[in-house]
Amino acid sequence: TNPTQQVTTLQEVKVTTGTIAVTDDTNTIVTIAQPAGTILTDLIAYPAGNIVTAGSSGNDLDISIGTASAGAQLLAATALLDDGGAAVTWTANVPLNIISNASGKAANQFATTGVGPKGGPATTEAIVIAAALYSAAARNIFVTLRPIGADLATAATTVTYIARFQEL
Repeated sequence: TNPTQQVTTLQEVKVTTGTIAVTDDTNTIVTIAQPAGTILTDLIAYPAGNIVTAGSSGNDLDISIGTASAGAQLLAATALLDDGGAAVTWTANVPLNIISNASGKAANQFATTGVGPKGGPATTEAIVIAAALYSAAARNIFVTLRPIGADLATAATTVTYIARFQEL
């Protein structure tokens, strides 16, 4: 007998932040609508301009992902730009695949991403998914960027996110 074949759909949502907050401990949040019965398979982000940390240890740009505004239910606050004492740059138009195949990333995974010798941030903490990326019901996912430790050196730009959802 032949197994029943079923076609599933892939849905993509694209959203852009307002201008990224440069100020320490200030959130920049975007809302992404997750359709019912889907799993978040990919989350890709890219800035329109360079984003640069202040250059002292602990001056990071954190990312968190939640099901509540500024929440961390899906990804606890994690240094996307992990400043260990030298400024870290996320170069304009370099995409970072933050979630890939419904999985996180190892530390420093982006160091060779993109154009040029090192288009992605040189140092990043490990991206560890904290909860199921599947939802039977439609829900909002909130992605938060937050400078910590000091103001960012450069960030007068926006970040665009592309979220891919697979119907299950």
